Amino acid sequence: MKKTEKIRFEIDPHNRLVYEKTGRKSDVPGFRTVVDGKFKIDKDNQVTYHAKKSQGSDIPQQLKLKGEWALDKDHNLVFTLDKWGDQIAGNKLTIESELIDAKDNMLSFAVATRDNKNNTRIYIVKLGGRWQADKYNRFTFNVKNVKKETGITDRITLQGAWEVNKRNEIIYTYEKSTRGKKEKTTHAVTLKGYWDIAGKHRIKYVLNKEMKSEFDFKVSVGKPVGRGLKYEIGVGAGLNKKTITLFGKWKINKNMGLLFEMPCAKGKIHNVILGGWAKLDKNHKLDLRLQNKTGEDLGIDVKLSRNIVEGQGEAFIRVLKLRKEVSIVAGIGFRW
Repeated sequence: MKKTEKIRFEIDPHNRLVYEKTGRKSDVPGFRTVVDGKFKIDKDNQVTYHAKKSQGSDIPQQLKLKGEWALDKDHNLVFTLDKWGDQIAGNKLTIESELIDAKDNMLSFAVATRDNKNNTRIYIVKLGGRWQADKYNRFTFNVKNVKKETGITDRITLQGAWEVNKRNEIIYTYEKSTRGKKEKTTHAVTLKGYWDIAGKHRIKYVLNKEMKSEFDFKVSVGKPVGRGLKYEIGVGAGLNKKTITLFGKWKINKNMGLLFEMPCAKGKIHNVILGGWAKLDKNHKLDLRLQNKTGEDLGIDVKLSRNIVEGQGEAFIRVLKLRKEVSIVAGIGFRW
């Protein structure tokens, strides 16, 4: 192969790789063919296109590709080739796909293809990595790539909408155009984790604490509402305001402090452990000013029934009657 000769890759309408042995525009036709096969991504996110054995002898059965991952506006996977081997840098391979699952360390996409006998099949490709929120509170998935020489991680930004359901799970939704049709369909995936109140203007949605796969959101001061806390958050480059509510139940434990019991993924309960200052109001309800684990004032005042004090309610109430305030230390309990 001449030095000027390169391999140009494209994707046909059926998600098959198009292989063209040429690197420059010419009047001389080059070797160009549609290759039946499928994409595979290994545990290090290295990409290979596995061709069927029946292809021409000039085409390797495994075509290794290097580049950078992204999503287009329809949430199709886009792989932009870099300068490596015989591939042409800058070629964009758009794989028509559907985001079907989002875990703490994995994104899964369904890909439909068709062979030369017109048989259709669907297979799954998975990208490994971890989640973060960018400065605009958008979801980003940092794609793991241990073999990338620069050490830079591909960052996939999800531009769709999201809400928090009654189980405190994040539901991410996006609209997708269907080839040849005008109407769009709505798709949804659930991100399963738990919430933590990290500071006066920070809340976290933790998917995997050990690998630091989490969203650290910048928010307004929380406001008590019904059986939960309401926050305002700005999302996107324009920081459009949206409101989310974290649902739970309040309890006071003598040894742990103030607990906000929140339902989370798989029917489990996650306890957010808080501290603060407690006093009795004129109606003998508990008036609490909340602090986080480090003692930071969260700017949140809640009024609670005295019945939430587990097991030692009368002793706690007697102390409150004698004193103006009682300190509750997160993770330690009462100080009197």
